Amino acid sequence: MKEIKKELLKKILDVLDYRIAIVNQNMIIHYANKNFIDEYGQDKVIGKKCYEIIYNKKSHCSGSSDVTCPLAKSISTGKHIRVIHKLNEEKDVLIEVYPLGQGFYGLILTEPTGYHHLINKIRSAEEKFKVILDTATDAILSIDSNHKIILFNNAAERIFGYKKEEIIGKDLNILIPSYYGDHAVYVKRLLETRKPKIIGKTLTFNAKKKDGSEIPVELSLSYTELNGEITFTAIIRDISEQKQMKRKLLQSERLAAVGKAVAHVAHEIKNPLMIIGGFSQQIKKHISDEKSRKKIDMILDEVSRLERLIANLGDFTKEYRLIKRPSDINSVINDVLKMMKEIYPKDKYRFVAHLSPEIGEIMCDPDKLKQVFINIITNAIQAMENGGTVTVTTQNLTDGVEITIEDEGKGMSEEELLHIFEPFYTTRDSGSGLGLAISYRIIEAHKGEIKAISEPGKGTKFIIRLPLV
Repeated sequence: MKEIKKELLKKILDVLDYRIAIVNQNMIIHYANKNFIDEYGQDKVIGKKCYEIIYNKKSHCSGSSDVTCPLAKSISTGKHIRVIHKLNEEKDVLIEVYPLGQGFYGLILTEPTGYHHLINKIRSAEEKFKVILDTATDAILSIDSNHKIILFNNAAERIFGYKKEEIIGKDLNILIPSYYGDHAVYVKRLLETRKPKIIGKTLTFNAKKKDGSEIPVELSLSYTELNGEITFTAIIRDISEQKQMKRKLLQSERLAAVGKAVAHVAHEIKNPLMIIGGFSQQIKKHISDEKSRKKIDMILDEVSRLERLIANLGDFTKEYRLIKRPSDINSVINDVLKMMKEIYPKDKYRFVAHLSPEIGEIMCDPDKLKQVFINIITNAIQAMENGGTVTVTTQNLTDGVEITIEDEGKGMSEEELLHIFEPFYTTRDSGSGLGLAISYRIIEAHKGEIKAISEPGKGTKFIIRLPLV
């Protein structure tokens, strides 16, 4: 019975107007129908590689950069594959591969019609579009008239943290912070009026990631209408880095301008202050009245305070000459934390260290860095009036180390963050406002970076990055 079925199947395949062969996963032909044999010859078909017969080549067609081997693709994907190949300058062939199971594949060759060429061009265009879409550095997403996401490229996955399968079909509002309102209203308005107000313009706003955090983005919007259906497409660019660089540049410019003014003022104050202090000391020697002597002492105390302030100003304005030596950052931080634990009450303030054991020595000025860490941790303590925890973390970077100092204080607004490294700027009732300005200059002298991340009511995190040398 099996032999009868086998012969019947052969006869059916022989009368079909296609060249049909059955090959294994090693591309060896096990069976060929009459049309295939008539085209390529009985004596050289069975047991040969398919590419040897069809293309007269010694290797399969994936060896060519502009040709895809349909059999190799079907073997790797387990799917039906259809392609049009050019056999020579005058002749094309439509090749279809069907997985048959047990390691065998059906190979069907026929002459492509205009329809087949059209389908092939459409598929080729789709593949090129997909490659362009998924290699774009900006996020590209589309929504339909129901405000549902229907397209989400690889860059969108990277920027927003969602996988395609997680977000396709979801409402666009999943990516928009709630304080912007419901964007479906704008879509509905456009559908009703057909008068786009923001199409073709570049908008800047905050977008929401999967983890709930927000990032600043630029968005360009377009729309197409086909058969009465409107599709909106947005190109979104993450401008976090640009915004940070702009803030850093503005901060550097402000510090440079303030630094010049401070240096001039300090120089102008220094000499008169010395005269006031000197004359006050002389006057004190000739005064016997106790009440008057106390007033002179008050003048001298204020002179001393101003002299200390000018000395600190000198620390800010001077060009730092670092005394670099191989130093273990973890040890420097441990020394600072040990001192802080002795100064501040243990029942009110906690100091937690997560120091990476993988960090080795770097070339730095450990004494100057101690000053930086003390300044930042002191600020953190003062921001936590009711107590709290200061957490210090270190980790390796490819070209240096990163130190994070985080508190549980009252936090700062974006406007306050813009000014915190400027001299005399302080969010407290007391203090000179020079600690962070000096810290900035010390890190700058190390060719490093320092920045702060904060929100009102959510504490502040200082991130310091230092190079290895």
